[in-house]
Amino acid sequence: VLTVALLTLVAPVPAAHAATSATRLAGADRYATSATISAATFPRGVDVAYVASGLDYPDALAGAAVAGRQGAPVLLVSPTAVPATVRTELDRLRPGRIVVLGGPGAVGDAILQALKAHTTGQVSRISGDDRYATSARLSASAFGAGVPVAYVASGRDYPDALSGAAAAGSRGAPLLLVPGDRITAEVRAELERLRPGRVVVLGGVGAVSDAVKAELARYGSVSRTAGADRYATSAQVSASTFAAGVPVAYLASGRDFPDALAGAPVAGMSGAPVLLVTPDGVPAAVRTELTRLAPQRVVVLGGPGAVSDAVLAQATGSGEIAKIAATYTPPPASKGAGAAALAWAGTQLGVPYLYGGTGPEGGHTGYDCSGLIMRAYQHAGATVPRTTKQQWAATRRVALADLTPGDIVFWSSDGEPTGIYHDALYAGVDPVTGKHMRLQSPSPGKTVELVPMLETNLLPFGGRIG
Repeated sequence: VLTVALLTLVAPVPAAHAATSATRLAGADRYATSATISAATFPRGVDVAYVASGLDYPDALAGAAVAGRQGAPVLLVSPTAVPATVRTELDRLRPGRIVVLGGPGAVGDAILQALKAHTTGQVSRISGDDRYATSARLSASAFGAGVPVAYVASGRDYPDALSGAAAAGSRGAPLLLVPGDRITAEVRAELERLRPGRVVVLGGVGAVSDAVKAELARYGSVSRTAGADRYATSAQVSASTFAAGVPVAYLASGRDFPDALAGAPVAGMSGAPVLLVTPDGVPAAVRTELTRLAPQRVVVLGGPGAVSDAVLAQATGSGEIAKIAATYTPPPASKGAGAAALAWAGTQLGVPYLYGGTGPEGGHTGYDCSGLIMRAYQHAGATVPRTTKQQWAATRRVALADLTPGDIVFWSSDGEPTGIYHDALYAGVDPVTGKHMRLQSPSPGKTVELVPMLETNLLPFGGRIG
């Protein structure tokens, strides 16, 4: 028998903080976006400008921590050309020197020569035999021994390091890359030289293994900052680094890297986080972190194709979920329809999933998610519409902390009702495991099941009938 308890896997969502302003920094492409970010941030005559490939991420990620510490821009180029927008921005900046990040395979020697026309000083290159060695050499070029903290992230993927680069830049700390399952010789040597007070591993064990974490303990106390996914990890990095009341928070796509490459050093020098979002929504963990941070300003990095205007609305508290949270009061208790619907749905365990299905009474051999819920409430004497979004619209809002068995819970791809793609019946708490449960018809190849709640993409409000 499942019991009723307050749902604690997701905290009740407070009214979202309304930032005083929201802006977007974007250009026609990744190169123009990097130039736009630079132009909006840096004055003419900066000491140094960093240049990196816009087609890959490792060199610019490690360089972003250095650039953030030095108050320098990172501008993106192609392997064989300096785009016109970047040339124009370099002419405006007239940096004292230019540093190219990565080897000739990333940024060709011809580009290094072309860059000499845009500075009064030297053009140099920092690179190693691979991305890991390059990160070590970047660290050695900018940080002395005895740094308070060093960050370590996987060099095989970019999401954790995107947020980590801003955190490292704000702390005046290096960002070192590892393959995930070992520490390369050059990175090991750099850690020996740095002797940091502590080491922060970014991302879960799938990104940087526990074996690597254990080996890092040779160089300082070690902790891991990670979330359930790249978005939650970015929120955790922010929460562990930045105090509430930051003047600005930066938002970037978690599905691609170019915009955040140029934005991370700007965020780092501003003492601000980079939080990752989907193209159409602010994930729950990021929404919660934005509420805690209460930034005066939100800056979106990249165009609407990378981060939509809907994300801007959600981040500044003008989305539908934020409006619900601002005026929320718990609804009256169900008159029994929810419990009855859940009890009937429990008799359908093991029935196959069928897209468009409403069960044998509808002439089908199975159910889809909303078909099961519609039929369950029909047996409870209540009328519920057919589709997930219709079921959202037809129910009274109930916060996750106020759920009772039989209430409907919803999952959304964009953090708003517009992105709802799945729903299930909340089934209370398993008294053995203490986990909150849901009864659902999940997906093709599966059957009606009773399983633990899934936090990813779960909306902070459900629906109540009767």
